[in-house]
Amino acid sequence: MKKFWVIAIALLVALPLAAQEVELRDDHPDEYIVREGDTLWDIAGRFLTKPWQWPAIWQANPQVENPHLIYPGDRLSLIYVDGQPRLVLDGTRRMSPEVRRTDATGPITTIPFSAIEPFLVKPRVIGSDELAELPYVVANEDTRYVSAEPYRAFVRGLDDQQVGDQVAIARLSYQFEEVDAQGRKAVRQNVMRGNRGAVPSDERPIAIERKLNFFARKGDVIGYQLWEVARAEVLDSGDPTQLEVLEAELEVRAGDYILPIDPYLYDLTFYPREPEFEIPAGASVIGIRGGDHSVGHYQIVALDIGVRDGVEPGHTFSVFHRNREVRDQFIDGLRGRPAPAGVSGETVQLPPQYIGQVMVFRSFDRVSYALVMTGKRGVQTGDLIDHPDRRL
Repeated sequence: MKKFWVIAIALLVALPLAAQEVELRDDHPDEYIVREGDTLWDIAGRFLTKPWQWPAIWQANPQVENPHLIYPGDRLSLIYVDGQPRLVLDGTRRMSPEVRRTDATGPITTIPFSAIEPFLVKPRVIGSDELAELPYVVANEDTRYVSAEPYRAFVRGLDDQQVGDQVAIARLSYQFEEVDAQGRKAVRQNVMRGNRGAVPSDERPIAIERKLNFFARKGDVIGYQLWEVARAEVLDSGDPTQLEVLEAELEVRAGDYILPIDPYLYDLTFYPREPEFEIPAGASVIGIRGGDHSVGHYQIVALDIGVRDGVEPGHTFSVFHRNREVRDQFIDGLRGRPAPAGVSGETVQLPPQYIGQVMVFRSFDRVSYALVMTGKRGVQTGDLIDHPDRRL
C-alpha cells in the first residue's frame, strides 16, 4: 500500500481549520509536481476556488520531520480523509535529491519573500505625537550634503541612548490622512515635500503620489511612514549628539529622524486566513507601490486598518472598486428612448466591483501592508476591502 506523508505547517496544528468548507476547482489535478518559483498560494490555486483556504486541506503528522518543507520536484497528491479533500506528499514517489535540488532552491514559501523583504525591515508607521518627539539630524560632518562612509552626523534630541548604542536613521516618506467625502470614509497618502526629510522622486520607497477625485477636505493624520536609510553608532552625548554612520542605503540628510533599532522579528511562514474581527465599514487601500494608477499580482498595497483593529500577518481580504454614480443618458426620453416603467432619476449608483484579494504580511497600529494575491483588475488607492469570501 502506498504510504503518504502528510504535509503540515506547524503553526496550523492548533487552528480550528476543520470547520472551513473548501470547494475544489472543477479542473483541479489529482497530482502536481512542485516547480521552482511555486508558492503555497499558487499551488492551492490549482486545487481550490478560494486559494486563501489552503491551510484547510493540509493535515498535521507528527511523525514527519520538518513537515512544512516542500521542495521543487516533490509530488503532491489529492486524497480524501473522511470525505474531505487533503493534499499530501507522496513519500513513495518523492523525487531524488538531484532532481529536488534542495541545496540550490530551498523549500517553497507561502508567498514570494523577494516581493516583501524590504517592507519587513525598512518601514515604520507611527502617529503624530510620536513623530513630534523623535530626535533628528541637524547636519552632516563638515555640513556636507553628500558624504562618504563612514562619516559623522549631528543629532538633536537624542537623550535616551548610551555611547556605543546603534540606532536607525529614517526618512519621512508618506503621510496618511483620513478624509470624509459625502459621508464616506476615505484615505489619501501624500509624499512629504518641503518638510524635513522630504524624499526626492527618484528615491521614494513607494513611487506614487495620487489624490482621489472624491476628496472633499484634508482630514486627520492617521500615521506617518518612515523608511530606514542608514544605521549609526552613538559616539558621545550632548546637544548635538555625534553619530558615526556605519552603513547607508541612501545618504543621510539634515532632517532625517533617529529611531531605535527595530526589534521586529518576522516569520516567513505566512498562512492566509479570514479575519477574526468585524472589518470596519469603509476600510480602504490607502497606498500602492509600483504603479502610478494601479497594481497587480505580487505587488504591495497599504491598508488603513492595523493592530488596533485586530489585523495580523496572514489576514486576507477581498478588494472592491468603490461604487460610483453615473448619469443615465436615456431617462425621460433623452435620445428618443422612453424610460421603462418604474425607472426614474437622472443618475444611477453603481455597486462596488470585485477586484481581487490581498494578504497582510505586516501590520502597525493603524496601517497594514499587504500583498496582492489575485486580481481581475488592478488594485487602486481608495479601493474598499472586505471579508475574503465576499465577491459581489
